[in-house]
Amino acid sequence: METTTDNTRKRQAWLAVVLSIIMPGVGHVYCGKLIRGLVFGLCYGMAVPIVLGLLASMNPTSTIVFAFLMVAASFGVVVAAAVDARRLARRTRVDYTPKAYNHAAVYMLIGVMIQGSSVGYALHIRGSLFEAFRIPTASEFPTITPGDRILANKQAYKHTDPAVGDVVVFHPPTEQWRWHWIKRIVAVAGDTVEIKDGVLYVNGVELPRQRIGRATARAREADGSLRVFEGEVFEETNGGVSYRIFVAPSPHGPAPDMSAVTIPEHHCFVVGANRNFSADSRHFGPIPYSVIEGRADYIYWPAADLSQFGRVR
Repeated sequence: METTTDNTRKRQAWLAVVLSIIMPGVGHVYCGKLIRGLVFGLCYGMAVPIVLGLLASMNPTSTIVFAFLMVAASFGVVVAAAVDARRLARRTRVDYTPKAYNHAAVYMLIGVMIQGSSVGYALHIRGSLFEAFRIPTASEFPTITPGDRILANKQAYKHTDPAVGDVVVFHPPTEQWRWHWIKRIVAVAGDTVEIKDGVLYVNGVELPRQRIGRATARAREADGSLRVFEGEVFEETNGGVSYRIFVAPSPHGPAPDMSAVTIPEHHCFVVGANRNFSADSRHFGPIPYSVIEGRADYIYWPAADLSQFGRVR
């Protein structure tokens, strides 16, 4: 007497959705659509790089646009894959015969391949488009709060020079040259910079300030101790650019005056927003464009509250 084995098995819609959420494309493979699944996996791996590439090629977008694009890139492909996989599963014949690749080990392998491609794209992004940094200090408060995570646009100066008002990530011309520092450009080549009584002068003109109010910043020191800064927030106007600075009393007294300095070609003068607690061009002079890694465009993980999320201002 002969016996036969029935290998047919109906595809479960809920399982196709779960697999697609875990890794877009795997749900389609489960439903017998290998090529379709790989296409969704490719789309998932390229979604964020494509969006970041577009952002890198233009001026920083608004907070709302940035948030929308990131959410769409992160979840749009996942949702589309889950919906499509569910539809495929519901349409699959009851007597569906599993393919050779309908095996848990194969699903894991394909998931790892898709994730690996995403990692590869991420490394490409880090090297040539955007790089993420965590800001541990209060030197750029209130623009950037200690603990904020930012994206530096490495394509920002591919076709243009750094400009006044830009917040840049660079290697300092000090013994800490391997580190990344972040400051705002207040003057560029040909400008003269001078400091009198703690006030910044550019091209002989005192930069006007408007008081905003009081604020407190907290940052961890290298030894783990908590340092608290209490002071006044001002809006400073530099040409056609306005930004906020922070002036807190220093135990060492007011910052010393600085004689007028003319910025040489292909250099810029950078100053921290936390004016009395920042090591910057007032200490080591103008920096060459060659040490600038990129422009700080976005805060993608605000340490304080969501009002800091989005474009660096």
